Order: sequence, then structure tokens, then C-alpha cells
Amino acid sequence: MNEENKIIVEHREVGKLQDSLEIGTPAKGGSIKVYGNFDNIDEFKKKVDNAVIIRSYTQEKIEVK
Repeated sequence: MNEENKIIVEHREVGKLQDSLEIGTPAKGGSIKVYGNFDNIDEFKKKVDNAVIIRSYTQEKIEVK
């Protein structure tokens, strides 16, 4: 992936979403940081699942062909 095709998205919410989890690395397919409440495991899992889907979608869109 060249420099022109990099996408950086940052979304922040302040408040009760104090916990965060970062997975992946920028150099190996991209990293994802998910904010939420670790006390609500099902909700947090859904956010992680959605983030992985969006990362995959984004990678497909910027893939050099």
C-alpha cells in the first residue's frame, strides 16, 4: 500500500466509554481501537466485530490493483 492510499479514521466519544482495546498493527493490515464499557461484554464484542468488518471493507477499497 502506498502513502496515497492510507486512510486514518479517528472517532472519539467522551463519557461512559472509558475503556478501550487496540488490536492489530498499522504495518500489518491496520490497527483498530475500540472504545466501550468492559462491563458490558456483549456490546463490546459487537463493537469489535463491527470494527473488524469495517477494517476489512476499507482494505478492499484501497487495495492497489
